[in-house]
Amino acid sequence: MRISAGSRIEQKWTKGAEKAVFSLYLFCPFRRRHDIIEPQQERPEGAAANKKRELGKHMDREAFLTLFDEAEDIDLYRKLYFCCPAAFEEPVASWEEFCTRFRELDGEGDRELPDAPPTPIAALFTEEEYFSRETWGEVNVITNARYCPAFLHKLEFIKIIYVFRGSCRFYIDGKWLRMTEGNACIVAPEVEQTVFSCADEDIVLNLLIRRSTFAESFWDLLETKDGGVIADFFWKMLYHKPGGEVLLFSSRPDVLLEESVMELYEEALLQPVKSRLVMKSMMMSIFAYILRWDEKDVVRLKKKGDKGEYLLAKYLLYMKANLESVSLASLAREFYVSEGYLSRYFHRETGSTFSHLLMEMKMKRAAELLLKTECSIEKIVALIGYTDQSNFFRNFKAIYGMTPLVYRKKQGQADFMRVL
Repeated sequence: MRISAGSRIEQKWTKGAEKAVFSLYLFCPFRRRHDIIEPQQERPEGAAANKKRELGKHMDREAFLTLFDEAEDIDLYRKLYFCCPAAFEEPVASWEEFCTRFRELDGEGDRELPDAPPTPIAALFTEEEYFSRETWGEVNVITNARYCPAFLHKLEFIKIIYVFRGSCRFYIDGKWLRMTEGNACIVAPEVEQTVFSCADEDIVLNLLIRRSTFAESFWDLLETKDGGVIADFFWKMLYHKPGGEVLLFSSRPDVLLEESVMELYEEALLQPVKSRLVMKSMMMSIFAYILRWDEKDVVRLKKKGDKGEYLLAKYLLYMKANLESVSLASLAREFYVSEGYLSRYFHRETGSTFSHLLMEMKMKRAAELLLKTECSIEKIVALIGYTDQSNFFRNFKAIYGMTPLVYRKKQGQADFMRVL
């Protein structure tokens, strides 16, 4: 489905003087992390900050919307759009490509454009750029920049696009798809895509989470959902090699999901002291609400032709439940398939071997036991099915970069400080 950007020219360009009050962290694609003011530094006072203090801990929807009404957009993008909306019709791979197109389509033809865009663009945005600082760590929220040209890009991390108000266009595989208020889209890592919005009323939020954090935090969530398109997609994000699917949700606004999005935004961008634990919990709530959405409202994009039941989840759950004794042979017997088939299936679906996946599961379980119990190393080794303690130490250090005892001490202290 293709949407004409030109049809929006006469909409919403009625605001007068610019309102440079509260600077949102824009995604166009993303503003780089080092442009963000650290909480320890003084922040400029503004209407949004004052409103936050007046409203207390949580804002209602109307108060939340005022933050964006008072936000300062990137003026260059808006001016260029209203001068030549046709230049924004199709995605581009670089600023140079956009400038060339703009000059070709602009009626005046002699308009000066800067050598570099107001916001950075790249073919791939890395986790280091958006999760490297201790304050954010594993979850982040970025506001999509209105009127920013649609730059094609990929991400190392997982992104949920949520249309809080207005609409936007999502581009993937040569097609534009329209998203409206309440719609959400989950983008797996390494998928080339872009988003474009072209009205002052549009509020499009990007909820970001590290892939590793999703893998560590969402096992329990996935175990509560017995199959289905959404659960299968989450399992693929968890284990599938990069370049997977995209899920588009065309449902009406969900009040509980919207409240969780607002709370995550407040914690990530407005709270002077942020809690990584709180942000992860809020993100988990968002995924949980998505999991229970009606699957008739789900559109699968970049489908890879898989048919029938997605068995990877069943294999992995069985492995986790029988961690101390499972083997390739016992798994094959349980599901009435050959060992050769299982080996090929695991490699195709995850890019890893059965033995490597099992080792990672055992090390994750060992890490949990180290932090949540007082079990000795010998006891933990036995609980996860290892007979060779030296092999356990070698594998644990390969995964976590330290010995089990050092991990128990350091990670335990770190978790305690995060809760505080």
